[in-house]
Amino acid sequence: MLTIDALKAYGANTRAGLDRCLGSESFYLGLVEMLICDEKFDILQAAVAERDVSACLHVAYALSDTAESLGLTPLSQQLEQMVLCLQLQGDGAVLDKQLALVERGLDVLKDIQGK
Repeated sequence: MLTIDALKAYGANTRAGLDRCLGSESFYLGLVEMLICDEKFDILQAAVAERDVSACLHVAYALSDTAESLGLTPLSQQLEQMVLCLQLQGDGAVLDKQLALVERGLDVLKDIQGK
């Protein structure tokens, strides 16, 4: 079950996320749930499969920004790392590795959500 305590154990900065939601725990948890199910993760997977670096950058950056706003530090850091690698290398050589890291981070959140 997705709870504040479970997110804290995951490494989330729940205080920052809650502050952005005016302290509403239910609103905050609802936004986290929405991010976990966000179709942008599917779009990111498709962009990686197509080796579309531009689309990967765009989607990973958007997801990173949302994760950071919610205080989901582990996931936002993985997404930020993907963006940084793409900006520095400018090619698809790192896409599979970076996507795997992002997917693992998302899987942890899905596991928390399912408890």
